[in-house]
Amino acid sequence: MPVVILAEKPDQGKKFATALAGKTPINKGGKYEFRSEIFGDTIVTWGIGHLVGLSLPDKYEWLPSKEKWDLMNVPFLPKEQELKYEVSKGKSQQFSVVKKCLENADMIIIATDPDREGENIAYNIFKLCKKSIFDKRIKRLWINSLVKSEIVKGFQNLREADETISFFKEANARQIADYLVGMNYTELFTLKLQEKGLAGIISLGRVQTPVNTLVVENDQAIKNFKSEKYKLIECETQDKKPKTIFRNSHEYFNMDELEIDTKKFGLDSASTGIIKSIEVAQKQTEPQKLFSLGGIQEYANTKWKYSSKKTNKVIQDLYDQGYLSYPRTDSELITTNEFEYLKNNLNRYKELLKLEISTPCLQPNKRFVNNDKVLEHYALIPTMEIPDLTKFKAEEKNIYEIIVKRACLMFAEPYKYENTKVVLDVNGYEFQASGNVPISLGWKQVDQNIEDQKEDNEDTMLPKFTEGEKLRIKVNFVEKVTKEPKRLTEGKLVGKTGLMAKLGLGTPATRSSIIDTLISREYIKIENTKVFPTPKGYLLWDLTKNKDLLIGKPENTAQWEKALNKIAKKQYTREEFLNNIYKYLDVTIYELKNSDFESIYLEKSKTQNIHEINGYTVEEKAKVFEISKSETGEKFVIFKNISNKIISMKIVEELLKNGRTKKAITGFKSKNNKKFSAVLVFDDSEYKVKMEFDNTPSSSSGAEKEFEIGEYSVKEKARVFEITEISSQEKFIVYKENSGKIITNAIIRDLLENGKTNKKITGFKSKTGKTYSAFLVFDKVSKRISKEF
Repeated sequence: MPVVILAEKPDQGKKFATALAGKTPINKGGKYEFRSEIFGDTIVTWGIGHLVGLSLPDKYEWLPSKEKWDLMNVPFLPKEQELKYEVSKGKSQQFSVVKKCLENADMIIIATDPDREGENIAYNIFKLCKKSIFDKRIKRLWINSLVKSEIVKGFQNLREADETISFFKEANARQIADYLVGMNYTELFTLKLQEKGLAGIISLGRVQTPVNTLVVENDQAIKNFKSEKYKLIECETQDKKPKTIFRNSHEYFNMDELEIDTKKFGLDSASTGIIKSIEVAQKQTEPQKLFSLGGIQEYANTKWKYSSKKTNKVIQDLYDQGYLSYPRTDSELITTNEFEYLKNNLNRYKELLKLEISTPCLQPNKRFVNNDKVLEHYALIPTMEIPDLTKFKAEEKNIYEIIVKRACLMFAEPYKYENTKVVLDVNGYEFQASGNVPISLGWKQVDQNIEDQKEDNEDTMLPKFTEGEKLRIKVNFVEKVTKEPKRLTEGKLVGKTGLMAKLGLGTPATRSSIIDTLISREYIKIENTKVFPTPKGYLLWDLTKNKDLLIGKPENTAQWEKALNKIAKKQYTREEFLNNIYKYLDVTIYELKNSDFESIYLEKSKTQNIHEINGYTVEEKAKVFEISKSETGEKFVIFKNISNKIISMKIVEELLKNGRTKKAITGFKSKNNKKFSAVLVFDDSEYKVKMEFDNTPSSSSGAEKEFEIGEYSVKEKARVFEITEISSQEKFIVYKENSGKIITNAIIRDLLENGKTNKKITGFKSKTGKTYSAFLVFDKVSKRISKEF
């Protein structure tokens, strides 16, 4: 009988089979069969992510109402041993292949992703196989890279399945808890609020609901903030260059206190001060740490405005291609093994990134390398596989390069500087100034990090001071205003220093999906990376807060997460954790069924997606804006995604009010993935949104513009449009002047998209000077423009 290797997804399975067979075997309908040097007869098969999941409640015969949601159905608490699992929709064919392979195996190797969820995926599949599967030898592949050499090395050094099964127990406990909490609270809240007239599903979750609380309470803190004025006292040198500001850190909110100190120290008339002390210290700052998943999410959100979901996809793609190590890691450390291969490939990485910096630190530094502290996965680093960066998408290039740069700078020298602190005494009242003088830039030559720029700004240069020196100064009483709390960004929620990490909400691998869920449930919205609650988010917060439900409290979910982590460490059992979940739900659901669901946010929640704009009623839905004209009731839609650009409500409002956007909108993408900009125009006769590129004749400066229109690439020159049919690369030109009429970009678009202008064009002139109008017609075969009257 063969050795059967269970991968998590098709691409992963193909890489395993290719590495073990020495070439890519033939895919025999969901599996590869071949002989390998390590195992002999070998089969590689795979899931398609989650092949098996928990069944919906309607699969339970004892449920009072299986046809529809009913308050009689809750609390829904099937015992753990009674929980039903089933093959995910649309995946039964692959499951049949996997099941047959596993049941006929001599030995099974779990080769799903090396994390909790990977374990859960494998063991959930096992649950729907014959029980005899657990009598077979089961091994575990645990690797951090999909590079061929690492795959082979991993299969040569398999772990026992018992070594990692505690990760399954944690993940499965989390899965069951999330299922029971979600099913019970969602059905109950939805039915209760439907009684109040609120349509749709009101989703609650063990992690998503407390994260919603964080977003609402941040918004509350901003809304309730009242600025206060206060004063600081500063001293400004009069003779020294560069001019120096000495500050006292005391903030005076009480003006009586300020007046007392001013008189006590004679600050209102002081004109001189004495340098009391000078402290000079040599300091250094080590290179930035390597990235964890949360670290790269936070960096990408701040630097490039990438959502955590987008960042996850990019790094997962780069991992699948073999260019990055395993992405779902919460570690910023590597072991000596990774340090050695990074050192051996350092010059290749530097050459790839064109990094011209000295990297003499070739011994492991505990800031980056610690064998004892790397438990499951090491930090996010490049593999030995060097890519062709010209083939990367912009976001792939950005993320790959910064990860490689961090790895390279680990070998660079620290940033060294001289820090000077000077204390100025004015009649017994002390002020302080400090500044840094760079000695050696080290790693900072190539990485002025985002966080550094925010915290340090530029190093302050100080003039030469001596102790006991008397200075002419001017005392300033500076009025300040307290600043309102900062609005949360997605990065500050899911990042390594974010609130979710600080409060222990979710895991690095699940945090971005939680944000995605809150957006799709319409509890929050994100605008330019900033996170705002919706009325529905406020409603959920209000109801869970007023009913004092633990599910709405971040600190409670954090306790649950701590308990789950103990399961993985074998310090707590899955059964103990789930018993607590069952007890909690049993008590709270009964109480909630008999309580009233009143809230001041209920009415606003009913209309949060409906807007009245210039005689139109606009309802925002998942993929479209559904619009009806108030006078006639005529209905139409504007798609949210136009040429890979997400259209906001602000843009829709502009279109309905003004008939067009004021400026060209950037970020559209053609079928060939080329970016372009366009003005959006709303045609109220056809109820369609169109693109307009230029309504005015081009300047005669000779500057060229390039853009794409459907299947054509257009290069605008001084006197002609040079057009290329993308599929055939056939070129032709259209003159910008036709019978005395200047042809604009908008006309060219009309011709290439529709073959004919929508309306007759005015302003043509005959040879005798008479003006006339005509349609322009484009013949796709001859590539000629003609007129039609």
